[in-house]
Amino acid sequence: MASYRITSKQEVNDYCKKIYSKGYSKGHSTGISPLDPHYTFRKGELTIMTGFANIGKTTSQLFLMIMSAKLYGWKWLMYCPENEPVGDLMIDIAEMYCGGTADRDFNDRINQEDYLRGINWAYEHFTVLTFDETPTVEDVLGAFQDYMQVTPVDGVSLDPLNDLKAGEKQSKYDYYYDALSNIRRFTKKNKIAFYLVVHPGTAANRRRNDDGSRPAPNMSDVEYGSMFGNRADNFIVFHRNPQSENWNMTEVHIQKVKFQKLVGVPTPETRPIALFYHYATRRFRYLNENGSPIDPIALVDSKVKPSNIF
Repeated sequence: MASYRITSKQEVNDYCKKIYSKGYSKGHSTGISPLDPHYTFRKGELTIMTGFANIGKTTSQLFLMIMSAKLYGWKWLMYCPENEPVGDLMIDIAEMYCGGTADRDFNDRINQEDYLRGINWAYEHFTVLTFDETPTVEDVLGAFQDYMQVTPVDGVSLDPLNDLKAGEKQSKYDYYYDALSNIRRFTKKNKIAFYLVVHPGTAANRRRNDDGSRPAPNMSDVEYGSMFGNRADNFIVFHRNPQSENWNMTEVHIQKVKFQKLVGVPTPETRPIALFYHYATRRFRYLNENGSPIDPIALVDSKVKPSNIF
């Protein structure tokens, strides 16, 4: 039988006094003005992300991670087997950091000095683990923990959960249930941000709007979706219609925020946050109130740092 204890009145009083005098640890601005009312960076939380294949889930996730590194110096530890080799992932980060491509087929590519500076910055803020064989969730969390005992990080990313190996003689439901329980404990214990990517099911891929486009998936479209929705502190859906006129527009649906007074409130179902991918700079932009495109990384570089909104 698992051991337990009852929280004392003194412990509760001490906690309440601390909150009254110092306040809650609230979320930090993402640097993306239209996103901040709905989602902010806060450690100790599990953020689950989903979206269809080939719509830019990893790029969108990296953009948020880069913003946290640019604004607050956050360092990230990653396991992302679908985005190997690691060198290509670091190039993606460096290009977004520099605001241009290093591809030799482009005449306006970034110069070598800037490129190498971007690579060095990427390695200062992002560490990527690889395994010789497909690991289990416990293998990845154990490797994360080993690394963090030597080098502190602010966040970790596991992209995607579906790629990992389930335990022997374990049903998929039990595998996901145990995995999410272990991930939540890991997140709270280490007080880090945890980004977990999962894939939507095949039924969501087949669903179509009247015009033939695919609607954005939601929490229930993930296999055993209610389990993931219940366990997540935040649930984010990235969605894009590559065949539409707005092929470069990524919808960011914030579908769940557990601690709304600390992090933000979910986006309305029909009004997601729109981010526009600018191919020349390899970055996302948003539109300000006047409809002008804003590059949030450029804002940081120009020293115009947004203040926390809460």
